[in-house]
Amino acid sequence: MNSEELRGILSELKDRLSDLYGDRLADLILYGSQARGDAEEGSDIDVLVVLKGKVDPCEELDRVGDAVYDISYRNDTLVTCVFVPEEKYARGEGPLVRNVRREGIRL
Repeated sequence: MNSEELRGILSELKDRLSDLYGDRLADLILYGSQARGDAEEGSDIDVLVVLKGKVDPCEELDRVGDAVYDISYRNDTLVTCVFVPEEKYARGEGPLVRNVRREGIRL
């Protein structure tokens, strides 16, 4: 996947999640191989979704599942979203969050 295709996918994801969450969406951050620039053909797209308020990962996956599946299917790539509360991200809590803060790219 070239950088233009990646930008298009991320732009659509941001639009769809903004529609679903509105003001509750605090941030979207690309992380993993796509953010580091070492993605290979078939690499997935990892996105940390930072939300205001309480976050129940199962509920959030149910909420965004159709949109993420649609984007993944149409682009023949896997888009993976991980959800964290804004407070946890701000504190740098947990190894995943620390890694995303170090290498991630805000969208």
